This record gives sequence, C-alpha cells and structure tokens, in this order.
Amino acid sequence: MLRCTNCGKRPRKISWSRHKKGSSGASEWPLRAQISKRLQKPNLHVFKGNKYCTKCLRIAKSSFKPVKKEEVTPVAA
Repeated sequence: MLRCTNCGKRPRKISWSRHKKGSSGASEWPLRAQISKRLQKPNLHVFKGNKYCTKCLRIAKSSFKPVKKEEVTPVAA
C-alpha cells in the first residue's frame, strides 16, 4: 500500500509533457508538445514499522527522540 500513515499522501495522476510548448508564429499547433498523464508517487520511508512521506518523517523522528537517562549520584547523609 503506497500511502503515508500520517497524512494519507498517495500516488496521483498528473499532466506531463516532455518539453515546453513551442511557438511557430503561424499557429500554436505545429510545435505543440504532447501532454500525457503519468503517475507521481510519494517518497515513502519506513520508520518504526510505519510508512511516512518525507514531510511526516521529520515530524515523526523529532517526536521519537530517545530520552537521555541522567546519572544518579548518591547523596551523603
């Protein structure tokens, strides 16, 4: 399943062309680039058993920072 567990980002179809539209002067059509649909996939990473997109991964890693244990010094009474 290609979906972020935090925000739900998933693959989507976008309009895509190989090069920019040209201008020939007479009309626009002779040098027009073909526009097709392509699938844009999110950049997913696995962290702690869950899949996160890049944006949510930064948030997840900052909340899972390990807690440093403080050294306990004996108190002389």
